[in-house]
Amino acid sequence: MAAFGVHFGTCSACLAVYRDGKTDIVANDLGDRVTPCVVAFTDHDQSVGAAAKQGVIRNASNTVRYVKRLLGHKFSSTVVQDVVEKSPVKIVEKDGVPVYEVSHMGKTKQVSMTCIAETIYRKMLETAQSHGGRGIQDAVLTVPVGFTPEQRNAISDAAHKAGFNILRVVSEAAAAVLAYDLGQLNHAENSTVLVYRFGGTSTEATMIKVENGLYRVCASFTDPNFGADEYTRVLCDYLVTEFKRQFRCDVRENKRAMIKLWLAAEVCKHTMSNLGNAHCTIDSLHDGIDYHQTISRARFESLCSSLLQQNTRIIDQCLSESNLQKEDINKVILCGGGSKVPILQKAISDCLPGAELLNSIPADEVIAIGAAKEAAILVGKEIEELKEHENYLEAKCLSKSIYVKTSDDSNTEELSVALPKHSLIPSRKQHTYTLADNQNAFCLEVYEADDPPSLQTATLLAKIVMRDLPTPSSIQTSFHLRRECNLHVTCQELSSNKEESVTIGIS
Repeated sequence: MAAFGVHFGTCSACLAVYRDGKTDIVANDLGDRVTPCVVAFTDHDQSVGAAAKQGVIRNASNTVRYVKRLLGHKFSSTVVQDVVEKSPVKIVEKDGVPVYEVSHMGKTKQVSMTCIAETIYRKMLETAQSHGGRGIQDAVLTVPVGFTPEQRNAISDAAHKAGFNILRVVSEAAAAVLAYDLGQLNHAENSTVLVYRFGGTSTEATMIKVENGLYRVCASFTDPNFGADEYTRVLCDYLVTEFKRQFRCDVRENKRAMIKLWLAAEVCKHTMSNLGNAHCTIDSLHDGIDYHQTISRARFESLCSSLLQQNTRIIDQCLSESNLQKEDINKVILCGGGSKVPILQKAISDCLPGAELLNSIPADEVIAIGAAKEAAILVGKEIEELKEHENYLEAKCLSKSIYVKTSDDSNTEELSVALPKHSLIPSRKQHTYTLADNQNAFCLEVYEADDPPSLQTATLLAKIVMRDLPTPSSIQTSFHLRRECNLHVTCQELSSNKEESVTIGIS
């Protein structure tokens, strides 16, 4: 039996296949092991991947990139509004969600985010089936740890419409850990692993506990606005300065020239991950001038040195959220194409000197490899068996924290945590409140919120009110997070056994 692992990233996608006991990356029709997540519309056709990315020089307003950032979001969300301001492709609102407005075959056309993602997934399926995988459609998909149910559903819908039979959707961090078989060959192996994903537009650090072959997310921190594109930017700025010094004219005045320079800087950055020098050659960059420049890795590292502190800051933030120390980390896994940069790898090693750095699998392939290994476990199982094995690899955890506010807190907007983010499902917590001598009523408000919480951004899930209580009273609150992903909250007055409860569905 064979099955695929598909990693759909913000900038590129990667496909791995499990067949005959081996897991391999499947190259696309150009022989590349990763495919740019770019879709371009022209007057003649629609292109996907490298061809679409190269065409952005002349067709920027109709070339869609970074669609993953917008999947599953409402048009009014801050994420979408931030992209709308910067996107060269027009984004408009339709039925409350964002859609691209492009010119295609002489007509203005509105294209949904799911449709763009579906087009990219279809390209991946064609790649798989053209390399001996015809008829095979079973796949495991990956998503970031922080993806909401709406975003996960949007990814699943796009892949399903493209023709994949989805066995499971797992987190990118868990897939990266599985790629190195941690806890799988020896279930007695227990370790704490930091998965550091440095993508094109964002960075994510995730702390995972490996216990008895099960992976549990302890904490995850994402910086959505800092990624490997920042390394490309400083290199691009350097090339702009050198061009101006040599030819006494500013290439920034020409938008098309800047796109050419950006793409060339990106190629140079990738080249210097493996070689000591890179050659930037661009014909007719600006005013008919051909530009040739050699950049050394030492120069590039000097330009990027100021960015390394931001990389390590993200690790520190993740450590803080997980209440762990650097000494607690046993292994570090690097993923995302940006983490191939040698100076970044050294900075992370220096930040966590006691941890083993795992980077033997190419960083932009590791998530797809792990997804294919999970597919190998699941392929051939019936639907009921898949449900039984739902938590075989990755323990279910809360995606947001559960907070409470009591009647005693009526004069404050502060919320207290009842169940922290990434709490295991199922789990239980109890807390006892002692009321004032003259207090004969009690109110408990239950909220779901991101960290840090506030009443303005938190979602009120339920309110439990108890009246005519004996005085003085003690109220014991119980939070039972059930396997079915609902939360049962009980408030019991201890002296009279008076009780109120509510069951809440959670995301």
